Amino acid sequence: MAATERVVVLMSPAEKAALDAKAASAGAISAGELIRRAVEAYDEQAQAEAEELKGLLSLLAATHAQTLRQLDLAERKLDDTLTYLARKPG
Repeated sequence: MAATERVVVLMSPAEKAALDAKAASAGAISAGELIRRAVEAYDEQAQAEAEELKGLLSLLAATHAQTLRQLDLAERKLDDTLTYLARKPG
């Protein structure tokens, strides 16, 4: 379908340069084509899910650190127990 409507988007020179660079790296397409593709690909539900995943990743990172601390503690206790048993006569 041929483009028939004009949309003006104001952006800083740095934003425009980034847009042009992304368009060039996407196969030398125009900035307008890159924007059309981005609009077509945008999915509000997917964006919401991505935000939810970010929250879950933060929770996972915190839980992971706590789990590693607990494993370290268990290893130290196991080492202490093995040392005790090795010294015990019998």
